[in-house]
Amino acid sequence: MNEVNNVVVHNLSPGMVTTDLLMSGATTKQAKFFINILAETPDVVADYLVPNIREIPTNQSMKPTYIRFLTGLKAYSRIFSRIAFGARRNKYVAED
Repeated sequence: MNEVNNVVVHNLSPGMVTTDLLMSGATTKQAKFFINILAETPDVVADYLVPNIREIPTNQSMKPTYIRFLTGLKAYSRIFSRIAFGARRNKYVAED
């Protein structure tokens, strides 16, 4: 392994994705609240991540890449929009 020098580790952070596993945990009021605010469908997340992933080999950089779909700023913005304006209420699961 000491001779290997062309391997780079990248980090993908999709955030909350509406998978069967995530949705099966939507049993509490708090879980439903945050799923509706922060989660996105796999198609939406893939539409963002895939083009960014495909750009990595073209830049010829050996620098690791961290690609985030759900950034802290986006999460805070969504939480604020929900509290202030009721945005994304019942988007994926009905809230009691």
